[in-house]
Amino acid sequence: MSHPTTQISAQARKQRPPVFISSPLAALVEGIYRADTTIGRIREKGNFGIGTFNDLDGEMVILDGKVYCLRPQGDAEVIDDDIRTPFALVTEFEGDTEERFDHPIAEADFEHALLDLIPSRNLMYAIKVAGKFSYVRARSVPKQSNYLPLAEIAALQTVFEFHDVEGVIVGFYTPDFLSGIHMVGLHLHFITADHKHGGHLLGAAAGGVTVAMQHAPSIELGLPLTLDFMTMERQRDMDADLDKVER
Repeated sequence: MSHPTTQISAQARKQRPPVFISSPLAALVEGIYRADTTIGRIREKGNFGIGTFNDLDGEMVILDGKVYCLRPQGDAEVIDDDIRTPFALVTEFEGDTEERFDHPIAEADFEHALLDLIPSRNLMYAIKVAGKFSYVRARSVPKQSNYLPLAEIAALQTVFEFHDVEGVIVGFYTPDFLSGIHMVGLHLHFITADHKHGGHLLGAAAGGVTVAMQHAPSIELGLPLTLDFMTMERQRDMDADLDKVER
């Protein structure tokens, strides 16, 4: 197996922007699917990210400053600034390091290949994987009722597949001490190169991709001023629920 060649960007020495997280993921796990944060506000915080929309109305990809909603059947559309989100992560992405994998990476090895590139498991990273994929498995969910526990939505999600497709994976790596704020480990979404299809990534096999990563020196956390959030009591097992619906 050949090894990728690392190219360290000249930008890597610059102070990087924080990752803005609009609300703790724990609120989403408890079934709080509405907030007052607008997409316009999210775009002010960066050009790259992931998330969802009020009432879980599709998966979110933010790429090159545009915000896409990935619908239950995998179709993508550009979203206006006045739409609201209960949860999103965003940063200004340029990339610190770049790795090129010209050899195929099987689905079983894909996550491990990404994790092997992370210099420190105690930092947060934005991750962009662009190129050719022999296989992608993704999902999205239809619009939901507020307060329905996230774990119960696993039975309602739509799973779809792409074969021999070009596209971009957008997402983040989060260290385990930030559990409750974001999903620990990798959280990735996929959008095709023509920006017409995509979803929350469940699995991928690469056929020639470039992986760019950027560390976050800090995190900016939003705390929604909604009655639901301010009166929330944590009752769910966050890790167990996320295993059911996110992975």
